[in-house]
Amino acid sequence: MRLLTLLPLILTACVAATPPSDRAILAIGDSIMAWNGNQGIPEVVGQTLNRPVVDGAQSAAHVTNPNGAAAALGFDITRQWRGGDWDWVILTGGGNDIRPTCATPAAAATRDGLIGPRLTGDIPNLIATIRASGAKVLFVGYYDGAEAAATGFTPCQPEFDIMNRRFAELAARDPGLVFLDAGDVIDASDRSLYARDLIHPSPRASALIGRAVARAIQAAE
Repeated sequence: MRLLTLLPLILTACVAATPPSDRAILAIGDSIMAWNGNQGIPEVVGQTLNRPVVDGAQSAAHVTNPNGAAAALGFDITRQWRGGDWDWVILTGGGNDIRPTCATPAAAATRDGLIGPRLTGDIPNLIATIRASGAKVLFVGYYDGAEAAATGFTPCQPEFDIMNRRFAELAARDPGLVFLDAGDVIDASDRSLYARDLIHPSPRASALIGRAVARAIQAAE
């Protein structure tokens, strides 16, 4: 977990189990959430809403990390959730879990383990656990990779598309769950919205996604 320097709106992730106010927001997830430091998605949400946001996201995190030591260091999104009386939790993840099997016969099983056709799986389980605490959840679905060139995640795009449809279905069942498809705000033909690796968001893209998250939260309240 990284130390955030934008205060007082953004607090350090090491206090993630202790919400700083009854309007506080927690962000957990992988590098899509964690990228760009003080210009990342959670930071933009905090600035836009003028509310405290704690960023517990970690690059390279899996929804479920089989390595216990890595999981304890924040590389397991399920364990990034430490409980607490949060108003909202912003969540993303699944890409690092599915990447090793993309475009192989094992891809469907991995995808369905994250969120299956019956809308069950590791991510719905995590969402249910968070919702049981009373927090509302906003799940950010992955955007398409840049059209400029293929990357290691390009073969995963069909799986992400299926997952995003399932998350939308899951959100339709629960007024306390909001799904935001980041592909609705990220234009894959615009190279400036991607980092050099053509995978992660540029600061401009993080700003677009962060503002979209903020608008979705405002609309749901």
